[in-house]
Amino acid sequence: MYRTSDSPALPHALNGGSPHRREVRHCVAFDLIVPGLDSSPAREMLAYAFGAGTQAYVVQTSRLHDCTTLYVETDRDDINDVIGMLTAHFPNATLGRVTRVTRH
Repeated sequence: MYRTSDSPALPHALNGGSPHRREVRHCVAFDLIVPGLDSSPAREMLAYAFGAGTQAYVVQTSRLHDCTTLYVETDRDDINDVIGMLTAHFPNATLGRVTRVTRH
C-alpha cells in the first residue's frame, strides 16, 4: 500500500506543473552570405560579435561566386540590434532572411 504523501509526483501535481518543463528561448535567426569559401573567419567574427552561444551552419558554398552562405542563430532577440552588429562587423557580407525563432 502506498501513501499519497510518499508519491514523488505529488508536489508537481499540487503546483500544477510538470516535472519536465522546457525553457522557452527566443532568438534571431538569419542567413549571412560572406565572401570566400572558408567559413572559419566568419564563424570567429560571429562568436566575437554575438557571443559563444551563437550557432552557425554552412548552408551552401558557391565556387562560381566565391562565397559561403551561413544559417546563424543568436540569443539576441532584437532584430535591429542584430542588423546593427552585422553591419558593423561584416561590411562585405550580404544579409538574407531574418526571422524571430522560439525554441523549447
